[in-house]
Amino acid sequence: MNRAILNAVTITGKFEVKQLILAFKDDETLPDKIERLASELELTPEELIKRFIAEGIGNSEAKTPCSPGTSLTDFLTKNGVLKR
Repeated sequence: MNRAILNAVTITGKFEVKQLILAFKDDETLPDKIERLASELELTPEELIKRFIAEGIGNSEAKTPCSPGTSLTDFLTKNGVLKR
């Protein structure tokens, strides 16, 4: 079974890591396609998968102007990138 592991690390200085594990059967072609496209874009498969997820989630959310913040962390939190 092929697996892709995504690691999301907070940028607040804490070393919290969350993992999402994607599992594919040996006869599925998607892992090969992901690896090939990632290589063409000079990315790791994990980076490519994160881009796909971010784009998919971004397209499903309402498009509204960003809220300003008092710091980078505040800005990212107010705009849904970091948890409150």
